[in-house]
Amino acid sequence: MGVGKLSSLGIGSKVLNYDVIDKLKAADEKTMIAPIDKKMENNIQKQKALVEIKSLISALESPVQALSDYSTYTARNSHVSGDALKASVSPGIPLQNIKVDVESLAQGDINEVGTHFRSRDDAFSQANTKLHFYTNGKNYTIDIKAGMSLGDVAQAITDGSDGNAMGIVMKTGGDKPYQLMINSKNTGANSRLFFGTSVVSHLSSDAPITLSLASAPSPDGKTPAKAEHDFFVKVYDANNKLVEIPIALDLSTATPVPKKNEVLRAAIQKALEDNPDTKSLVDSGQLNVEVVDDGKSLIINDKRGLEVAVGGAKAGELGFVQDKSESGDLFKATTGIKQGKIEGTIRINDHDINLGAITLIGNSSTQNGEAIVKAINAIKGLHASMGADGKLVLNSDSGELRIAGVGPTGKAGLRNIGLTEGLTQNYAHTQGLFALKNLQKAGDAKFTYDGATITRPTNEVNDVINGVSLSLLGKTEPGKPAIVSITRDNKAIVDHVKEFVKAYNALIPKLDETTRYDPDTRIAGIFNGVGDIRTIRSSINNAIAFTRTTEKGVDSLMKYGIMFNENGQLSLDESKLSSALGTDPQGVQDFFYGSQVKSMGGKEIHQEGIFERLGKVLSHLVDGSSASLKIYGDSLEQDAKDLRRDKQSAMDLLKTRYDIMAERFAAYDGQISKANKSFDAVQMMIDQAAAKKN
Repeated sequence: MGVGKLSSLGIGSKVLNYDVIDKLKAADEKTMIAPIDKKMENNIQKQKALVEIKSLISALESPVQALSDYSTYTARNSHVSGDALKASVSPGIPLQNIKVDVESLAQGDINEVGTHFRSRDDAFSQANTKLHFYTNGKNYTIDIKAGMSLGDVAQAITDGSDGNAMGIVMKTGGDKPYQLMINSKNTGANSRLFFGTSVVSHLSSDAPITLSLASAPSPDGKTPAKAEHDFFVKVYDANNKLVEIPIALDLSTATPVPKKNEVLRAAIQKALEDNPDTKSLVDSGQLNVEVVDDGKSLIINDKRGLEVAVGGAKAGELGFVQDKSESGDLFKATTGIKQGKIEGTIRINDHDINLGAITLIGNSSTQNGEAIVKAINAIKGLHASMGADGKLVLNSDSGELRIAGVGPTGKAGLRNIGLTEGLTQNYAHTQGLFALKNLQKAGDAKFTYDGATITRPTNEVNDVINGVSLSLLGKTEPGKPAIVSITRDNKAIVDHVKEFVKAYNALIPKLDETTRYDPDTRIAGIFNGVGDIRTIRSSINNAIAFTRTTEKGVDSLMKYGIMFNENGQLSLDESKLSSALGTDPQGVQDFFYGSQVKSMGGKEIHQEGIFERLGKVLSHLVDGSSASLKIYGDSLEQDAKDLRRDKQSAMDLLKTRYDIMAERFAAYDGQISKANKSFDAVQMMIDQAAAKKN
């Protein structure tokens, strides 16, 4: 204990040593510290036991809350006959059987490019070209530069269409195994890809309309001559000749827009099929007439990329704002034209233009541009203009441009006016390269739902009846509809009750163990005498014992197969509960969850069911800051803090006490040592005197 002068404690007295102090201190610790340690150990045991009890109550609370929830009793199961579809249903859907006939599934557009390649890195085209297509209500143009790899073209298609079309490189096998696929991202008729050139209507009126053809006057003169067709379509026929196809139609009554467009579509297609020079194009898919954009629009498409046009006095009434297809400019310069004199000779489609002869030293960029445009436009079949950004725009009647610089000076001249060497072809010229073949046509899902015909762009259907979701997987056989049976999910209720019984039977033994008292052995549980714990069992059992009298008799848990056995635990007769759910589901719901009843004043109020009552008991025990077990747990934590403080105070007191005692013992031991030395000196003197006498 001590250091310095205290290290020799006991040398003088042989009695006042550390053994004496340690024995005295141990006796004090036994009376002052040990009781506190015992209380602390007891507190720890209580906190651990309380955590276990709260955990068991929470486990009991979970199924009780489920059985107190209205949605538990409105849960539904769905069963589907056959494998044509799957169904899921939300709670509360009326119990019913629904007949579904699936005529067709929604599918996306799948197209293959006919040209094959040895590698993804092979150049797709040696010429600059463009890919045009229409999908989801919008026209897209993809610029394909000469030398772009197959993989880059695939990515350009995806990026350039905002992901509505996907360029995919497939490895199909053979000497040249790589092939470009162009597919729609989504399913549904609106996702169909119309390659080439198109004219699209946007019809909004359901007014009656009659389309008549041009005609000579009647022989009797009563009907005057009609000089022009009300509506016609212009396309290039199989002989590459522009032909005008008149369309006759009589819709004398108001017709919904989708139906009106469908009637017009059928009339146009029939007229094209009746013409021997366009019929083969319709049959082969080179000419297409379809209703798109959910029936609001009609598209007339030439997959070859040749011009399509409409006309006639009533074209506007049919929603055709644009009277001919647009394929875009063939070539646009990359930079503006330089000012001043530009040297060099350039060659466009075998025609030479001497830039030095048409530009001057003092010319501005605009003046040089005007001179170059004039020179190009003077060449038959070529057309040039200046864009709003000051860059040259070139087109050719042939759909093809070959641009080159004559010698180094000519190449420099091309750069100075923003042009690049190479071959540029429009889409119509690259049919041999693309050779597009449709493998699967995008279309809507079509099915009947309890007799009503419905179309949707996807096979996931959740908007026909609120709360019922269908996943269409295949077609149904004619006359054999899939039956969607919607029934109560009684299994969920049974499972919750089983969980409740299991949780109750786990909690009660723990409560018994911690609150028991054995008079023979006088052994008490850790919570014996703690009212907050001792009353838990009786509170729960009082709630479980709830009964209610109805017109059908007395309701209790026993009626539904839940009862106490001889050991005080719950047991469940599952068959009895299932039978009650099958024969009187409303009665089960009213007793378990509660029901709406009228008060004495005639006001409708909610009458609590047994599990709502029990839920409140459990919530009072464990939920929130004012829960009784939370408050009791807080008191245990505070007791633990107080005990730790008391122990530290007692230890500090003993340390001080025995430090002082050691100091005093050292002083007493020193005095005794001096007395012993004096006694030894006197004894020596006596011994010496006695020796002299002898």
